[in-house]
Amino acid sequence: MSKYFLQRCTWQHVIILFFALCSSHTYATATHQTSNPNASDATRAVQAYLAALSNNQITGVIAGQNSGHSNDILNEEGLMGYTPLILGLQKMTGELPGIIGVDYEHDKIATPMQLSAVNKVLIDYWNAGGLISINWAPHNPWWNDERDIASNPGIWSHTRTNGGDMSRVDLTQLVNPQSPMHKVWRKKLDRIATALAELQQAGVVVLWRPLQEMNGNWFWWGISSAPKDPQPYIGLWVDMHRYFTEEKKLHNLLWVYSPNQGPTLFERNFIKPVEWRYPGEKYVDVIAGTAYNDELEVRDYKNYQQFGKPIAMAEFGPVAGGKLSRNGTLDTTRYAKQLQEKYPDIAYWMSWSSWSNGDGTRENQALVHNKNANALLTDPLVITRQRLNWKHFLFTNKK
Repeated sequence: MSKYFLQRCTWQHVIILFFALCSSHTYATATHQTSNPNASDATRAVQAYLAALSNNQITGVIAGQNSGHSNDILNEEGLMGYTPLILGLQKMTGELPGIIGVDYEHDKIATPMQLSAVNKVLIDYWNAGGLISINWAPHNPWWNDERDIASNPGIWSHTRTNGGDMSRVDLTQLVNPQSPMHKVWRKKLDRIATALAELQQAGVVVLWRPLQEMNGNWFWWGISSAPKDPQPYIGLWVDMHRYFTEEKKLHNLLWVYSPNQGPTLFERNFIKPVEWRYPGEKYVDVIAGTAYNDELEVRDYKNYQQFGKPIAMAEFGPVAGGKLSRNGTLDTTRYAKQLQEKYPDIAYWMSWSSWSNGDGTRENQALVHNKNANALLTDPLVITRQRLNWKHFLFTNKK
């Protein structure tokens, strides 16, 4: 720093410069270690691959596409499904997304047979070289105890706080063996664990994203259930992590903590900061936020970096209800531009499936329903299925 520069600087400039220099190096390096010490070699390799992307040891960002909820992936046409969203994208661009995703529940409670049918599609995609993301937005167990899901599969609003009576919802009951709700919750977990075990038997690694957007007040497991205490949710996550990894011996899961973007000044009454319900580094592998805005901004990017995990965007797209989403006019090349230039530590993003609003309008979130998908997926820094290279890390991340 020159003598002339020091003479020209005020003490405020020096302080600003000091903090700017320090802050550029405060985030933690993404770890390649898995939260499950018994994770399979393939699971460890996928984690190491994502860490290498987040640490910019290799360049690029993986393109992902969600295909729907429950067994929507089996749809042959419409706004959700493997054929219209994934094969349709291949027909349009000649490329397939590096990751495909589903939600095991949300719109309805899927039967074991339905989940097995979904798994067949996921297994085929994995065997062809793709990665798999599974979200789980469960229906409120106080409103549906799953005695007969074939005739009472529920509806999507049973994931929300306005779908029924929230007065009895207490997350601590789900992990308390003395509570009758513990048995109901275990029944739900067992159904899901059986489906995940099918994938494990087939060698499939799962980016497992349960109970998302926990820092908002719209899902029954969100902050409405315990607005001043993060521990009930944390206890629910930790219990599920232990149950799946230790009792069910599921060693093919990478646990994805997926908060909604943090609050603006005007949102603090119904959204908490992204770290508020973080279960801890021993129970999380990937940090993958959600954000819907037409500029594709990730305003919590620096916050995500602090966790020391690979980072991603688990839901990323234009604002629902806005002009771009309603008309399907998002320039999808903006994903590549934003993520490469402004958020290079993001390892992957998931575009959500499109949906009908039930009033003649629809939300066009899927890549195939927007503009310039061919230019996006042929960008050399956008990683499609044929460009994935996670298997390289099988040889460097043995137990």
